[in-house]
Amino acid sequence: MTRCPRCALTCTAAGCPATAPLSWYAGREWGTAQQLVHRLGDDVTVAMVRRWRDRDGLTTHAGYSPLDEAARIEAAKRLSPRGRPRPT
Repeated sequence: MTRCPRCALTCTAAGCPATAPLSWYAGREWGTAQQLVHRLGDDVTVAMVRRWRDRDGLTTHAGYSPLDEAARIEAAKRLSPRGRPRPT
């Protein structure tokens, strides 16, 4: 068994399960931390998404978070002068 280099989930013959389509609820796309990692950029990690939930108030219901909210937090972090430098 191989692990996905992006999110560390065990890959199947069809590929990483985190690349499955996101769920729609209340007009928003919702996904797990692993699914969001695959959609937000090469330098975003699962740990970063979980820290956004704990520190920045990323909404999470039953393990799922909205993509639009995660993207907004990620953009704010990327453009912030604090922390490690990241490509823009």
